[in-house]
Amino acid sequence: MLSKIKRRHVIIGMLFLCWVVGFLDKTAINIAIIPISEEFGIPPDRQGMIISAFFLAYSMTQLVGGYLVDRLGSRRVLSSAVAVWSLGTVACGFVGTAAGLAVARALTGAGEAVFPAGGSVAITENFEKSKMARAKSVLQSGASVGFALGSVVITGLIALHSWRMMFAVLGLVGIVMSISLYCIMPPRAQTLAARDGAPKQSEKQRIKALLGNMLTWKIAGCYFFTNIVFWGLQSWLPSYWVKVKGMSMMEMGVYSMIPPTMGFVSFLACGWLLDRVFHQKEKYLICIGAAVSAVCIYLMAQAEAIPVAFAYLTVSNVFLNAISISVFTTIMKHFPSNSVGTATGLINSLAQLGSFASPMLIGWVLAATGQNYGIAFSVIVACALVILAIAATFPAIHAKTGTEQAA
Repeated sequence: MLSKIKRRHVIIGMLFLCWVVGFLDKTAINIAIIPISEEFGIPPDRQGMIISAFFLAYSMTQLVGGYLVDRLGSRRVLSSAVAVWSLGTVACGFVGTAAGLAVARALTGAGEAVFPAGGSVAITENFEKSKMARAKSVLQSGASVGFALGSVVITGLIALHSWRMMFAVLGLVGIVMSISLYCIMPPRAQTLAARDGAPKQSEKQRIKALLGNMLTWKIAGCYFFTNIVFWGLQSWLPSYWVKVKGMSMMEMGVYSMIPPTMGFVSFLACGWLLDRVFHQKEKYLICIGAAVSAVCIYLMAQAEAIPVAFAYLTVSNVFLNAISISVFTTIMKHFPSNSVGTATGLINSLAQLGSFASPMLIGWVLAATGQNYGIAFSVIVACALVILAIAATFPAIHAKTGTEQAA
């Protein structure tokens, strides 16, 4: 039998590995679509449909997943979510039409949508408040590792076998991890959250309190604009480096590994800071992250030398990660434990609209300004400043009172 200390470390380690695999599954289609489109003769518009199917399901399922994990506990819901997205990934390797592939990708997105809220609930169930940020930072860093490893693992599997085998291998690994996760996680009755005993509320009271809490909507606004900044850069920077800066595809790919690699380190560092320095003061780290990101993105746009531009991009990525981990930590520490999943699902669902809108927004700006990337970067900088303005209005909470009771 695992001791309590060892068990919680194994739980967060398994959740981290699940999220690494989840991001491999999430990004696999971006590379696999090249041989898939050649094999099936899929035109660009239908390729976009296949890729967007994941994000549509991902956004729509966030709130439902968060509600379920609050009602049923993280053990059953998280292990089921990993199984669902893994089965969707396996299915991608066996489809024979573009429509079938889109459905399989939607299934993958629906499964992965549950993980952000489920991971937060698993942490509140098994960690004290003073350790939650560090645990969440480990979990969040799985995204950076998945981004960094994705191109190597996915292209390697496709080169050694085929795109169908790549999806099958990733999906089977996920199914094994789903079973392992269920075996490792304790039943809800044995968790810290169950022993703490949050005040009993009816479902109507719980949802009403969540929707009536202004902090819910302020956090959602912060994360909405954070996603606009992050995905605006992710979607259009490759074109900027190649078309404006004259980089080769290979050179751009090598340089582009630097920000997510540093992102892994920054997640862990921010988790420590949030527990030790910014405990109950997360708003200040969000404000710092937004201000530094805005300055660095502006300086990146002005830099002539490519290494200098990537240095500024890397720093901005580090501080965008600080905003992300602070947002989720604020939810875990300032909302009742029986509403963390629902709050995370609601906030993340609204914030994903920023992910959806960002590429189109920047694309519209570029089209309207004759491919003027300077103006496009100015829009992104303005969005970072909006994050700062919203976070500055968060209540200054320095103790376990106020917001948590209001929520």
